[in-house]
Amino acid sequence: MAKTLLFEKEEMRKKLRMFGLDEMKVAEVTSIFDKNNRHIDVVSYVIMLERYGVQRSDISSFLHDIGIEESVLINIFSKADFTRLGVGNREVTQVVLAD
Repeated sequence: MAKTLLFEKEEMRKKLRMFGLDEMKVAEVTSIFDKNNRHIDVVSYVIMLERYGVQRSDISSFLHDIGIEESVLINIFSKADFTRLGVGNREVTQVVLAD
């Protein structure tokens, strides 16, 4: 079952600043939440933060601090990687060993 996590807007803004995002990028992230009725898919959130240059370890730490378990974090980052590769929700059906 899907789990919803809640955190305060100002808490998120503070964390994003700690990650090195400038005020313009912090405002962009906040506006994306506002445009989506204050909700965003966690995989999309991770991809967005990585595009802004936030380190995966920082994202992982932040998500863990707000209640996401380690096993779920692994799943989130795997889905983010698959999404970036264009695999999406399709199953991986082959593993190929390259020379």
